Formats: sequence, structure tokens, C-alpha cells
Amino acid sequence: MKRSRIVAAAVCGTLAIACAGTSIAMVRSTSVLAAGMFVDRGEARTRARMEPQSWWVGFEDPAMDRLMAASRGGNAEAGIAAAYIALKVKTLELVYLENTRAAVSRQAALIKNSALPHDDFAKQLAQRQATAQTAIEKLQAQRASFIAYLARQCRTSKAALEEMLADALQSKQLPRFAADVPRELPMAVLANRSDINLAAALYGADPSAMPEGTIDAAADEARDIEMPGKPLYAHAVAQAREQVAEALQRLRMQSDIANAAYARVVNAREAFEASKLRRDRGEISEVQLMEDYQGLLLDLHVLAAANGELALAWIVFMGSIGNGASIDTVADLQQMPLLHKVSRKLRNP
Repeated sequence: MKRSRIVAAAVCGTLAIACAGTSIAMVRSTSVLAAGMFVDRGEARTRARMEPQSWWVGFEDPAMDRLMAASRGGNAEAGIAAAYIALKVKTLELVYLENTRAAVSRQAALIKNSALPHDDFAKQLAQRQATAQTAIEKLQAQRASFIAYLARQCRTSKAALEEMLADALQSKQLPRFAADVPRELPMAVLANRSDINLAAALYGADPSAMPEGTIDAAADEARDIEMPGKPLYAHAVAQAREQVAEALQRLRMQSDIANAAYARVVNAREAFEASKLRRDRGEISEVQLMEDYQGLLLDLHVLAAANGELALAWIVFMGSIGNGASIDTVADLQQMPLLHKVSRKLRNP
């Protein structure tokens, strides 16, 4: 019994390390940079145009900054940010799956040679081990593809790229955009888009003279826009507004999903701590404790994916308002798997 508790303590210690830096979905305080990205602030807006800030600075991630600096001269900032975020998520998911495999192995060892009334659970554990191993190999291949992509964009070797990102990949903290998810945006943000500036030049319009009103994620955003000038320019503005509304809707949805996933992790952690106390009192077995541990790991896995999708939604949103390119326009990334989707119902990953 003493040895089993030592092993369980070691597994729980691994969990504590994995959980310590888990990316929390709740958004941090809005940074000075991000606060000025969505609203017109008169002189402050003018200064921002004179001293443009890179959109990815909003993630406040030194490793991402290093990747962007190393890839100067290219035109794939959104793709680089998306691949880096996916690499971080896959690395974290790999940690959780390896911990799951260890917990299943521990359960199998505990019930070995036990006189069980039936052997269904032993067969189930064998299946879990096989499934975990397959998933681990898949994650390792996905990580390798993201590393190769980033190495190409940074014009360096994969070994040098991994050395550059070593500390970042050891950290369990996922990139989070340092801004509150906006509820609505002023129409003036459309003046930052290159397509609107091009349309204004073609039709002799002033892109800064946007109509009054706001953009939100409501479904009625496809209504026509009344503004002086050529009808085709008004159509271009309406299309741009619809794209921003869709990106904002996606951002708000992913934020809700990530916050729900975080709440589930909080509850799962509390339940696991309660299970450890029950195990210590002899009320449940270590086999059951490992079962509860795997449940927590699954919720952590879902949270990592949800926070990754939220970060990607920020990239698409920033591109929609003219502060970067949408990841949908990056040809290389369209051929690469990013993250599995996590629904509002928080399905298993």
C-alpha cells in the first residue's frame, strides 16, 4: 500500500506540473496597445497611425515576437502566429496524453492478477492504452509538421527553430490576446482595411468618411449601407462590415466556449482533490483515483484546444479589421491540420 501511494503521488505531482501553467480562458486586463485597436480616440488614433504597432504584439508572447523577427521579409505573419499557437496546443495535449497513458498503465498494474468477476475493465484499459499511443504518435507527427513550417518561414533549420522555442514549449501557458472581446466596433475600423482603401481609390471615395453606427455579431449585419458615392463602393463597405461581423461572432463564440471549458476544469480539479482525500480515507481505491485523474486530464485537454481556437479566432478577427491577414488566406496553412474544433457542448477532443 505504501508503494502504491508513492506511485500515485508521483502521478499527481506530474499533474500538478501540467496544471500549474494551464492557459486560463478568462481574458487578462486590456493592454494599452489593444485598447486602441478597436475604437477611435482622436489624437491617440493619429499617433497610432504615425507609429504603427504590429497586431501580434497583442498576444504579449516573446517567442512569437522572435518568430516574426526571424521571418522578416516574408508575408505570412498570420500563418506563423497560427502555426506557433497550434504547436503550443499540440505540445500541451501531448503532455496530457502521456499522463493519461501513465495513469492507464498504473491501473493495469493494479488489477493484474486480481480476481475480478469479469475482465471487461482489463480489456477496456488495453484499448485505452492503444488509443492513447495512436493519438500520441499523431500529435508527434503534427508537431513535426508545424516545426517544419515555422523553420521554413524563419529560413532556419528545424534544430535551430526548436532551440529558439525551447523555453516557450516547456511553458504550459498558451498565448492569450491581451484585450477584452469587444461587443461591437465602430464603423470607422473599416477604414483600416486594404480592400476598402483600394475601393475608395477606384470609386473616388474617402475611406475615412464611414457612416455612423457600429458593427456587432448580430445576424442582421447584411443590411444595405446608405452612403454618398458610387453604389459599388457602398457594396464593398457592406461586404467588409459583414466579414468583420462574422469574425466578431466567431471570436465571441470561441470566448464563450473557452470560458465554459475553464469552468469545467475548475470543477474537475476540485473533484479530483476530493477523490484524493477519499482515497486516503480508504473510501475509494487507487484504481478509481486514476479514473478520476483521467477525467481531469480530458477536461484539461479540451481546455487547451478551446484556448487555441480562441487565439486563432483573434488572428482572424485582427485580419478582418485590417491589422493582419486572415489565416484563411495563407495557402500553406490551408494544407495543414490546425486544431480540432471544440463545440459549445465541449465534446471530447
